[in-house]
Amino acid sequence: MTEALLFAWGNFVKLFFLFCPFFVLNMFLSLTEGASRKDKRYVAVHVTYVVLVVAIISYFAGNVFLNLFGLDLDGFRIGAGILLMIMAQKLALGSDTPTASARPTSVRDIIVVPLGIPIIMGPACVSPIIIIGAEALKAPDVSWFTFAFGIVGFFGAILALGTILYFAEALERVFGKNIIRIFSKVSGVILMAMAAQMIARGLFAFLDKSAVGAKILETITQ
Repeated sequence: MTEALLFAWGNFVKLFFLFCPFFVLNMFLSLTEGASRKDKRYVAVHVTYVVLVVAIISYFAGNVFLNLFGLDLDGFRIGAGILLMIMAQKLALGSDTPTASARPTSVRDIIVVPLGIPIIMGPACVSPIIIIGAEALKAPDVSWFTFAFGIVGFFGAILALGTILYFAEALERVFGKNIIRIFSKVSGVILMAMAAQMIARGLFAFLDKSAVGAKILETITQ
């Protein structure tokens, strides 16, 4: 049970940072600007459902997805890390506030697209979830109970994000938009570190499996 709890906690931490909650909060406030509190909270609750469904599918079907397309886990890890690095770089350095023309006529139209997908559950977030699920299934020391219990960590992260969006107006009053934007940029730096770790881990594991890679690693370590 302790192993399952630690695994779930690890999933919570990883997914919560992958969500970039302050970035999502900033986008949520921009996309729902001028909407009533009732509509904002309606969007917050329903986008949480969307994120939950996508996360569960990605977690449990990740290994099937990799096997279906004949993808190696470490190779996929490298690709996902590069994608996450690109997103983190844009988050840390780019502009992340939608213009008025980008907002839909009805605020409820943003629930699935673009808020649920791709702002929250974009490729850079879905890919690591697939990796977490596939890696847990392949690990000999991870039981089916631990694997299944790991979804509790995702539930916690999604609930935390949903709570942040539900009380978005209160958080905006407490912190202000400028502070939220600064936190959003800082989360981009954290994501870059996570991406670098994913790329390095996947690259060394990928090289270790091949004869050429083994020689390269041997040369590097000498």
